[in-house]
Amino acid sequence: MAKVAGKLGTKTSGSDGKGLANLNLKVSEDEKWAFKEWCVKHRISQVDGFRRAFELLKEHGLKD
Repeated sequence: MAKVAGKLGTKTSGSDGKGLANLNLKVSEDEKWAFKEWCVKHRISQVDGFRRAFELLKEHGLKD
C-alpha cells in the first residue's frame, strides 16, 4: 500500500482536509453499466450517487 500524506492508503484532498480512500466492489457488468448510465442521466458523479444511496440506506434501513 502506498504511503501518501503520512498515512497508508489515505489521500488528503479538498479544502475540508478529509482523507479519501478507495472502495472496491464486485458487481455484474449489467449492474455496473446501469449505475453509470443512471448517474450520467441524472448528471451526478458516481461518487455522489453512491453517497446518496448510502444516506438513503442509513435513513430508511433495509426492508426484508
